[in-house]
Amino acid sequence: MRKKLFKLHSYFALIALVPVIIVSLTGSILVFKTEIDQSLMPGVAALEYHKVSDKGFSRQNINNLLKNIESSFPEYIVGAWEIFDDGKEADRVYLIKKGTDDWHKIYFDPYDNRVLSEPALLNSYLTDWLLELHYTFLLNGIGGEDSQWGTLIGLITALFLTFLGVSGLVLHRKFWLQLLTLRINKSKRVVYGDLHRLVGAWSSPIILILGVTGIYFNAVGYYHVVFEHGDEEHYTPLSSLYSKNTDFEFLLKDSLSQLEGFTPTYLLFPHEPEVNITVFGYLPSANIFSSNYSSTVTYHRVTSELIAAVDGREAGAVTQVFDSFRELHFGSFAGLGSKILWCIFGLAPFILSITGLTIWLLRRQIKKRRIFDKAILDTSSPA
Repeated sequence: MRKKLFKLHSYFALIALVPVIIVSLTGSILVFKTEIDQSLMPGVAALEYHKVSDKGFSRQNINNLLKNIESSFPEYIVGAWEIFDDGKEADRVYLIKKGTDDWHKIYFDPYDNRVLSEPALLNSYLTDWLLELHYTFLLNGIGGEDSQWGTLIGLITALFLTFLGVSGLVLHRKFWLQLLTLRINKSKRVVYGDLHRLVGAWSSPIILILGVTGIYFNAVGYYHVVFEHGDEEHYTPLSSLYSKNTDFEFLLKDSLSQLEGFTPTYLLFPHEPEVNITVFGYLPSANIFSSNYSSTVTYHRVTSELIAAVDGREAGAVTQVFDSFRELHFGSFAGLGSKILWCIFGLAPFILSITGLTIWLLRRQIKKRRIFDKAILDTSSPA
């Protein structure tokens, strides 16, 4: 049984070698996606109001902000709006080009009511391109507009990564006895074997978290596109689907009264006929893994009447677990400390891939040498 598991572990590792390396390297970089964006695009992704916050800067009325965006880009409608109020991070507003289902993104200054960038496709910026590479390997759309080959391969890669993590722990079930063992004065095979076990043992909890959460995100994405909307024609809006009389500033303020302590983080606009206006946000919670989108307040897209207010703290256990996957996958649940940890241990699959491949090649080399030596002995033996 152990030999069979070892063979499966080796074969799956070889099959998933390239995808795992891509996921590992891009994932470690994307832990600091926001920081990279702000460093590469100062004055666009990053704002400077936090340096003069004592002067009383505050976000302007969102109705005025929306009018500015709609007049600046009349060929687009607003689909969603990421809200930040720390004076450091620019809002990200997602636009849909009229008559298409192509989503674009702009950066926006909500304090000065100023557009900071032109509409760009969702994979136009460096870190957005890396994010698509991380999840889909840039393969979605190949073979057809609705093709989800990349998402499916991402799902399979996450399944392999999870299996490799579990099987590695089973194969080295006494790993805790060698947590600090690295015999650098031994042969290459021994050194790489120790390094492989050492990295695997220390990183296994985080690898399993990344694998399981990766399975969830890719499975949900694949199911949503292929099964929920697979047979439907893409809806291509020609105009906004909410009433022109909608007071979004009132809705944002009203959401605060619907859930005590509620902080809006994301505003979803109706971009399809069945979609209403939803304010996503977070509430003070004892659960550090609760995401910034765990609670919602939903209003009718035409009448603005309250439809539902959902307190994420009162959701079922399964819902709360799935909500925590966002923070667990990106390692943002404990600030800079957890992000550094996730960045470092996120490289473990890459290191394990390299050391595992090296061990496999060394084993093959030794096996070939033994076969060659045996053949020499056979030919040199007296008849």
